[in-house]
Amino acid sequence: MTGANTKVQVKRKTKVGRVVSDRMDKTIVVSVERLARHRLYKRVIRLTTKFKAHDETNDARIGDTVLIEESRPMSATKRWRLVSVIQRAGEHGLPGEAVVGEEAAVSEAIHAAAHPGRIKTSGDGDEGAETTAPVASDVADQAEPAIGGTAAAGTAAAGTAAAGTAAAETEGAEERSEAAS
Repeated sequence: MTGANTKVQVKRKTKVGRVVSDRMDKTIVVSVERLARHRLYKRVIRLTTKFKAHDETNDARIGDTVLIEESRPMSATKRWRLVSVIQRAGEHGLPGEAVVGEEAAVSEAIHAAAHPGRIKTSGDGDEGAETTAPVASDVADQAEPAIGGTAAAGTAAAGTAAAGTAAAETEGAEERSEAAS
C-alpha cells in the first residue's frame, strides 16, 4: 500500500477582507471582519483579524477588497496567499452607493445575530416589520399550566384580586364624600 499514489483533495479555507498594508515586498496584510455575540453582555460586536498573505506580483494596494486562501507556511507569520483582487479601492462607483449596500447587509447580519428566530420582512406599508417564528420552548411555555391550577384559574384569580382592590377604593371614596357633607 506504500507504493499507491492517492491524491487527497482538500478544500482550503478562503476569506474576504481589506488590504491594510502593502509595504512589504510580495506580502500584504489583510484585515478580515466578523460578527460575534459577546459572551456576558449578549451584544453583537465586530471583531477584526489580520492575516499576512503572499502577493507574488505585488498586485494588491491599500483599501482593495481581496480574496485570500490558506496555504503552506511561507514564513514565520505568513500562511495565506492572494487569490484575486475582488474590488479596487476607488472603483466603487458613486461614493455613497457601496456604503449603502454594505450597510444594509451588515445591519441584516447584526439583526439576525441579535434576534435569533425572528425573520425580518419588508412590505409595502410596514417597513421593517418582523415576524417571529415559533420556537419549541415558546410553544412549551404556552401549553404549560400556571402554578396552582390551570392557566384560566390563575388569570381568573388575578382578575378577582384586581376587582376586589377596585371595590375597596370606591368604598373608601364614598365614605369620604359622606363624611365631607
